[in-house]
Amino acid sequence: MHSHSHHHVSSRGKILIVFLLNAAITLAEFIGGFLSNSLALLSDAVHNLQDTLAIGISYGAQALSKKPANTRFTFGYHRAEILSAFINMSILIVIAFFLVREAWERFQNPEIPVLSIMLPVAFIGLAGNALSIFFLQKDKNHSLNIRSAFLHLFYDTLSSVAVIIAAIGAWLWQWSWIDPAVTLIIAIFMIFSSVKVLKSTIRILLNGTPEDLHLNQIVQKLETIDEIINIHHVHIWNISESHRAFSCEAIIDDRLLSKTSRIREKMLRILKEYHIDHLTVQFETECDDERIIHT
Repeated sequence: MHSHSHHHVSSRGKILIVFLLNAAITLAEFIGGFLSNSLALLSDAVHNLQDTLAIGISYGAQALSKKPANTRFTFGYHRAEILSAFINMSILIVIAFFLVREAWERFQNPEIPVLSIMLPVAFIGLAGNALSIFFLQKDKNHSLNIRSAFLHLFYDTLSSVAVIIAAIGAWLWQWSWIDPAVTLIIAIFMIFSSVKVLKSTIRILLNGTPEDLHLNQIVQKLETIDEIINIHHVHIWNISESHRAFSCEAIIDDRLLSKTSRIREKMLRILKEYHIDHLTVQFETECDDERIIHT
């Protein structure tokens, strides 16, 4: 027996605008970075590229998630977003290490970037990111996808500020070291933020228990239901970032199967407190092995 509900946030238009805006910023920063010989601007462009991909994934995932489940994908297509995020984060980590190497080489052979190009492009990036944040501000609390994109853009705005500081430092005081220093800071931030997201995607892809849930606590609460004697063989996993599933076997007194629907409804009410919206339960009257986790 199971129960499953779906929720969609209608904000694809805003996400599309932000995607196109960030794609334009990324292109401008890549061109400006090459023309100005600014490693900091190029590293920010790479960071912006990752954000653009993340926003594109959010846009595509919203469209794909509306596609109904079928016999080949009985849970639907929610994990396409997770798989894409895993690929994007893996690529980003490789790029970040490449930027660290480039920054180290620039420390050995410092160069002053062409500030007349670097500074205007950096301000364009800052303005574009600020506008993107404005577009997503109202919807960030209604969708995990949009909230994730919003945070990406917020941190990328800070990166744009760092690039501007590097340009001003090089212009006023001829600090040749500040460009690779900012590049190094951005690259290290990219690595740490990407590893965090990568760990979350791996946990979901391996059907791990969500980090904020405690299995034994949930089982104990379910066993407070009067009709339930024991809960065992429990599995909790993320179908997607925002959809969680729970399956178990439950020992109850011998009764007609038609009388178990009320018990299932009580279980689902408890599980919804933990943001679990998919329940599969097998009712039993006796069990030789009552371990909570089936091995």
